[in-house]
Amino acid sequence: MIDTDHYVNRSDMSTSLDLTADMVNEAREKLVLHWNYRGLSEIPEAVRHVGAQVQEIYLKWNELKSLPIWLADFASVTNLYLYGNKIERLPDTLGLMTKLTVLDLSANRLEELPDCLGSLEALRSLLLNQNYIASLPTSMSKLRNLEYLCLSGNQLVVLPEWLGSLPNLAELFADNNNLREIPNRLTLSTSLDTLSVCSNKLSHLPLNGFASSPQIRFDSNSRLNYLSLPVFCQLVSKLRQSPSQGNTIAYGCFGSTSNTTLRSANVNIQLSLVPESNPSEHSKSIVIELPRQLLVVHGFCDNGVVSLWELSLRKVYSTRFRHTLDICLDPMDPSSVLVQRQVIERWKTAEYYTKLLTHCDFISNGPTSVCMRNSCDEPIFTEAWIAFGIGRNALFVPTIVIFCSHRCAVEFVKSSSFTENYDMYVIQS
Repeated sequence: MIDTDHYVNRSDMSTSLDLTADMVNEAREKLVLHWNYRGLSEIPEAVRHVGAQVQEIYLKWNELKSLPIWLADFASVTNLYLYGNKIERLPDTLGLMTKLTVLDLSANRLEELPDCLGSLEALRSLLLNQNYIASLPTSMSKLRNLEYLCLSGNQLVVLPEWLGSLPNLAELFADNNNLREIPNRLTLSTSLDTLSVCSNKLSHLPLNGFASSPQIRFDSNSRLNYLSLPVFCQLVSKLRQSPSQGNTIAYGCFGSTSNTTLRSANVNIQLSLVPESNPSEHSKSIVIELPRQLLVVHGFCDNGVVSLWELSLRKVYSTRFRHTLDICLDPMDPSSVLVQRQVIERWKTAEYYTKLLTHCDFISNGPTSVCMRNSCDEPIFTEAWIAFGIGRNALFVPTIVIFCSHRCAVEFVKSSSFTENYDMYVIQS
């Protein structure tokens, strides 16, 4: 009688030995290792000391649940592809692979990222999509060479503000998460070229114009029901530069404006707006949620002055930065939008007051917006005046305009064509 179990085990062992021998030979001879689709549940330790020259390792679609702590012995590796495994944790020794420029950890089972990722200073592309990640470690703010970051298909509710300080970040993908807002500091990035945040829970985009004027994709954010005028104009300019994209700003947005009550666990200001021409027409009311940085909001007809706290923030910021917004104020012909932010030589008093006044990183994250009155350029942090309207052009995009004072709001409404091209709304009393 044949012992079939013993036969199968010996056969599997023989196959495993053959596979290990093949992998050792490849690691000894090649610069690029193609180990995709091999059914590997672990990387044989036999290859550990024979791959010092290897530069790229492809381990896609295997059965790996973890990585060996000795993987860093492959000291010359620049590209590591681990797509489609079952990896749950990353070893701290991964941070020793300091020559890595591309790291693909997509389609795994990661819930947390180790701090050691911040040690990969040469990293240019990091792919983390289709995992279970809820937050990013602060250590990743050290990735000064990072150009491409993909976070789509995770469980992120917020993105860290420091993403806007990565000097070379050009492409950021964070589709299919639970994002409720976009970091305000991203508007200050001069390198950002593409920002994709489709299929999230956004109720607003940043109010400030983007310094780099990136391509922004935000389809299927059903709660998003308005844009700021600078961002709207930048998006229209992009559409005109790429006619093949059609004449649509975003699909699945701006559909929840009428008679809407937003459901939010945040403490953000929610405004109920009614048509200026008929304030009693409640059936056409609109509810919008403003960025959490804004703590006090006035209608453009409301007279008043800003608080000392707001004035202090503006003063401190203006002593360190010159933030300007140059925009065509005719929303029917937004030909260009230019946002610039230049560092001014720091004064000792400014340094002191920055440390004293900075709360929730207001200064480092940048202003919520810049006043839209022509040539004003006053930064706005926690208190603002707004004008709101729905465009009469083909796009019908609900649009908000931000001002630093009652005077600027009134002068803008009188001198610009905004009221001619938009059906105006006012804050419901």
